[in-house]
Amino acid sequence: MYLESWNKYLNIPYVKLHFTARILEDCHLPKNKTSAIRGGVGQMMIRQNCIRPEEIRKDEDCNCCSCREECLVQRFLYTPMTILPSFSADKLSMGYLFECENYYERFREGDTFLFHVTLFGKSRVYLNLLLQAVFALGANGLGKEKGRFQIVEILNSRKENIMVNSPYGIQILKERYYPETLAGYAAFRMKQIAMNGCEGRLKFQTETALKYQKELMREFQMEAIISALARRTYLFNCFEGTEMNLDDLMEEMLSDLPEIRFQQEEIIQVRRFSSRQMSSMRLEGIKGEIWLDRLPEPLLPYLLAGEIMHIGKNTSFGFGRYRVF
Repeated sequence: MYLESWNKYLNIPYVKLHFTARILEDCHLPKNKTSAIRGGVGQMMIRQNCIRPEEIRKDEDCNCCSCREECLVQRFLYTPMTILPSFSADKLSMGYLFECENYYERFREGDTFLFHVTLFGKSRVYLNLLLQAVFALGANGLGKEKGRFQIVEILNSRKENIMVNSPYGIQILKERYYPETLAGYAAFRMKQIAMNGCEGRLKFQTETALKYQKELMREFQMEAIISALARRTYLFNCFEGTEMNLDDLMEEMLSDLPEIRFQQEEIIQVRRFSSRQMSSMRLEGIKGEIWLDRLPEPLLPYLLAGEIMHIGKNTSFGFGRYRVF
């Protein structure tokens, strides 16, 4: 039922924005910029929007704040689900994800780097909140050395610039801020595959954190990949308010699993420092490629939509990005 109705269950709106940042002075930036940008944006949002004095803000947990339910920052970071999932859904960050695959650390004045932010569903209303935080992060600086940058271009998925400089300052062209859907993206990619063919290869381009048999996956397992894809699809439908049964979806998606003929994998550890919690944590995931014996046609739209959704844990920090070739 679900696989045949992929247009309905992938009718998830999203906007993907592509930022070009220009470095303002020679500096050293973190290797893992996705985590630094995501953490920095959250920090800027708190500075700009929290109503508590800074000295109190540093000592108190947001979870204890009496204004938490109405806090713009909390609503962006943990946008409430429309339908409560069938499992614990405490503090799920379904509304956005950050990506930056530039791993250079030394930058000169005038150098540029790209990063991307995808806003899903109703989180699209927080565009101004996001942009204010990104511009503030550029002025404040990124990483320990506080490397400052300036946003010089913001493109939508059709490579149109939504940011223009005018005599009155920076303006955002809202007419170019229109949503795509996961179904539309999957249909577009299926046309590409029909024209150019497909190798049946999945390349995991960022660290992917999945569990298989209750342990963190150390080599690629197709059951774990498809289960994670089913779970992600289910959560986005809960986020949008579309009724879906996870068990039934999982059963359908696992009913005709392709086999992995060959794989190359590497375990990657990423250290992330939380300025909010003042602590360092280690995130782990697997990168690499798998070659499949076939790509079942009913699964293909969901696999292609997963290129935008990402799969597994820590997706808001850029984990779980793959592409079908």
